[in-house]
Amino acid sequence: MKKLKKVWQENSVLFVLLFILIACLIAISVVVVTYFVGDSSSKYGDRLEGIEDYPFDTDMQNEIISKLEESEIVEDVTMRVSGKIIYITIIFAPEITLVEGQSIALASLDYFSEETLSFYDLEYMIEAEATEETEGFKIIGAKNVTGTGGIVWNNNTEFEDEEEVTEE
Repeated sequence: MKKLKKVWQENSVLFVLLFILIACLIAISVVVVTYFVGDSSSKYGDRLEGIEDYPFDTDMQNEIISKLEESEIVEDVTMRVSGKIIYITIIFAPEITLVEGQSIALASLDYFSEETLSFYDLEYMIEAEATEETEGFKIIGAKNVTGTGGIVWNNNTEFEDEEEVTEE
């Protein structure tokens, strides 16, 4: 016992520092496991909390698809849900213009319930093949929950490359 007391007196500062080091390593391990490893089983984490209060099932999807396909200029409509985003692809007849396609996509917002529009983001992909009379288009638009209410389209402007003129 005297040897133990002697070791403690000679090295008490080292023992206290060792105890503090072990406590810090345990605290750091807990923080790393909690924040970086996590315990979530979903790839979305907690971002989908409350999604069960806003169902958007296949019956609702099929109803919207059938309403869109009633138009003669719409050839095909597909819809899928991933998390809180609804992806809608509309393929138009080749004779349709970009402005007409965008207006049909914008009008399709009326087919969604207010609950759905207040919870899900919408991603539109509209396209039409080119013909001899029309240019055709392929454009993406989005309507966010926090947005102004309309669809924001990407910039679909094509730019011609200017040829550099070199002076001789």
